[in-house]
Amino acid sequence: MFWPRRLRAISATAGVLIASSSLVACGAADDAQPQASGGTASAGFPVTLKNTFGETVVPAKPQRIVTLGWNAQSIVHALGETPVAMPKVTYGPTAAGVSAWDADWFDASKTQLLDTGDKFPFEKIAGLKPDVILAPYEGFDKATYDTLTGIAPTVAYPGKPWQTTWQEQTLLVGQALGKKTEAEKLISDLNAEVKQVAADHPEFKGKTISVGSFGTDNWLYMPTDPRVQILTELGFVNSPGVEALQKQNAKQEFAVPISKEKIADAEADVLVAYVDGLGPDKFAADPLYASLGAVKRGSTFASADQQLISAMSSVSVQSVPWVLAKIVPALSKAANAAN
Repeated sequence: MFWPRRLRAISATAGVLIASSSLVACGAADDAQPQASGGTASAGFPVTLKNTFGETVVPAKPQRIVTLGWNAQSIVHALGETPVAMPKVTYGPTAAGVSAWDADWFDASKTQLLDTGDKFPFEKIAGLKPDVILAPYEGFDKATYDTLTGIAPTVAYPGKPWQTTWQEQTLLVGQALGKKTEAEKLISDLNAEVKQVAADHPEFKGKTISVGSFGTDNWLYMPTDPRVQILTELGFVNSPGVEALQKQNAKQEFAVPISKEKIADAEADVLVAYVDGLGPDKFAADPLYASLGAVKRGSTFASADQQLISAMSSVSVQSVPWVLAKIVPALSKAANAAN
């Protein structure tokens, strides 16, 4: 399963938060605008950005950028900047230790990779003397935020952990770097690309979908999770089981555990199943998983490919084009099988 760090975080913050990573609803996401003051890229700095813990003031255009979490470095690269440090990827990495969609941008002579597997390396981050720390998606608590802001202005997530849409993340990073206009173009261009894929695949429209991780533990991702939201942008709608679980999701977490005996909660026209550690064949052969209509019909997209799962989970302006090129044919086959 791609969420070891996330699982530790959920256990730590709520008994606390659940790591494989766009939209409260398609229309709402298009309009999502992180609240900011202090002007645009052309008007300059300081820029003030709101987050779940308060406000972050970036006093001047950052020259030394540190990113934390899954997505910020991809946005920084897309905006033509180079971070001095970013997290080392341990799930589905390239040989260089970065995500496949970041590989062409990564320069080891300019960017240090940080080991963030168990906790943030605060001393190493401080030693880099960053002007800004970008973590608009990464889930962490107030104590961690306070420690990071003691090092440099930290752009944290604006709402719930792990639920910042890719649009919001892109705009926050763009504003923090004085590149709001460029960020808005990235958003506009990718929205157009996603809409074109949806238009090219009318078989997606209106089909119910469930997205889950299955194996030793079973989780269903909620409508507010970016990996679900990018699929609803393609025309899919959340399954009744997912909608029902969301209504019961009092803590508004991005994923909800389900027992194997309640696997029927995952019933949908199309099932997207992360089965790392289990494999598609064992998944389909398991009697309980095989009882799902999507498995019987062949309208399941099951994958154990860590890079693919990582890209579907780390939703960003860089990862989405990379992963859509790989999964759209399989999604189309699954959607057509659901007819």
